[in-house]
Amino acid sequence: MRTKTLKEGGGYFMRNVTNVTLPVLGTVQKLALEVSLSLLSNYRLEEAHFKIRSHRYFLRGDLKKERGNLYKLSINTPSQNFQKKILLKNEIVASLIVPVTLNYFPLNKYTTLYFYDPFLERKEELTLVRKGKVTIALDGEEKEAHLIYIHFGDARGKVYIDNQGKLLKEEFLGFEFVKKEPSVLFKEKPVLTMGNLANYLAVKATPLPNKENLVYLKLKLEGVSKEFIREDFNQRVEFKDGYFIVQVYKKEPQRIENLPLQGEFNSYLKEDRYIKFKTHKIEELVSSIIKGENNPLVILEKFLFWINTHIKKVPTLSLPNTLDVLEIKEGDCGELSALLVGFLRSVGIPSYVNIGLVYNKGKFFYHAWPSVFVGEWIDTDPAFNQLIADPTHIKLLKGLESQFQISKIIGNVKIEILEYK
Repeated sequence: MRTKTLKEGGGYFMRNVTNVTLPVLGTVQKLALEVSLSLLSNYRLEEAHFKIRSHRYFLRGDLKKERGNLYKLSINTPSQNFQKKILLKNEIVASLIVPVTLNYFPLNKYTTLYFYDPFLERKEELTLVRKGKVTIALDGEEKEAHLIYIHFGDARGKVYIDNQGKLLKEEFLGFEFVKKEPSVLFKEKPVLTMGNLANYLAVKATPLPNKENLVYLKLKLEGVSKEFIREDFNQRVEFKDGYFIVQVYKKEPQRIENLPLQGEFNSYLKEDRYIKFKTHKIEELVSSIIKGENNPLVILEKFLFWINTHIKKVPTLSLPNTLDVLEIKEGDCGELSALLVGFLRSVGIPSYVNIGLVYNKGKFFYHAWPSVFVGEWIDTDPAFNQLIADPTHIKLLKGLESQFQISKIIGNVKIEILEYK
């Protein structure tokens, strides 16, 4: 629901409330998102307020103009409250976490819109290209519409608008949005056409037998650009004409080094927005778990056991953060990875989070899991409780800060398994 009203003294107030119910991995997850904007008479942002809630997780934000283009951003989560200053010029303040559509599109031939997402604290660019008039079917009737292509990173979509630029239909990130009058919509019974959102977004592949016993996987990957695939210690990537050949090896450590580890690992030992560990709570907890152990592989095994014993594995729609996960004690791959990497870095074990794909029951699912240095780098997976991750883990991006970039390739990826052993 969107409302736009005149403010006393000039300017506008806009509010967007979105409630989504999603079937994920056999559960029904509710996501509530609310955004309210206060604009000046020239449509410049004065202040904005944001709320997101998913099960036990929540995030609240306030963005207030201080002077010129300088704003103060305040964020509140289950475990944290913090503030920071940011510069905004002509960005539209909106969240790209969930596929919330715009109501209006300009009729220009080419238009670029700039968004600022207060939850992700990042700026994004959306390009619109008008392709001409087409005829579409809506509610059993044929209607004339303007077709506009959406370019958002590697993601491509289509929107159909009327002569005033108002949205009629949108196809984006594997979803289809159709505009309906509330009086008509609320008379209809809700229909879930997909039994599982994760399955719906997954990439189909030929079946693999006993993936836990595999030591090698070779595949053909299509639908991504070079910025969405990378080589790593156990992954080789070869670029061909329009696709990639990816080889992944299961890496068992041949050399273990006891703590403290030697080497230049600063970037894999520090805190960031998602990995937090410099608190007495974390320090006391990890000390009670490892009990003086200095073998990093044994410590990793102890952390995995604790996580699988104390953290409830449930699909969670959140911005994973070590302290938030420890507070609410639930989550899925992103949350478990944030917690494990926070534990590991707190005792001086270098580690980072991978964002990519993992095979399960005939499909590759979007996934997150850590890499850990124990004398050599290895992959581990707390979500699947694998001390050494199997080679069906395909690395695309690095770091939890890049997790929502994956939305730019959803619906484009194709995988062909070429060889395994």
